[in-house]
Amino acid sequence: MILYLRRLASLIFVAFSALLPFVASADEEDEIVTGCHHSNAEWGSEMIDRCVKDNQATRAIVLQYPEQHKQIVDRCRRGNEQGWSWVKTCVDRDIEAESALAQYPKERAGLIDVCHSDFGHRGAAVVKACVDRVIKILNSPNNP
Repeated sequence: MILYLRRLASLIFVAFSALLPFVASADEEDEIVTGCHHSNAEWGSEMIDRCVKDNQATRAIVLQYPEQHKQIVDRCRRGNEQGWSWVKTCVDRDIEAESALAQYPKERAGLIDVCHSDFGHRGAAVVKACVDRVIKILNSPNNP
């Protein structure tokens, strides 16, 4: 009997684990439809349908980004109420900013660290903006 219960529990766990991605996907699908309905209701069903299809396609693209960008994708998905185009833009900007920051001269490492400690939680694009702003100030003719 105990062996039977263990097998049953194991089967239930496997079945639940297999269904989990579909549940998450269904929740995301509901969010897409609801968000598109709220933001496009005044424009009618054609605009709602277009919004849903665009968001679904963009979500599929974002979810295929390489594993190395998972943290960026996860952070940007927290802003998902803006739609998947916003999420994709957020991810793309941070990936580009990370690459650019890696190319900065080594003497800027301290500045990058300061900006990262202040703004790192908001993503690489904001860190890069901070660094660029400080560099601009340092290079301005009004700076002694």
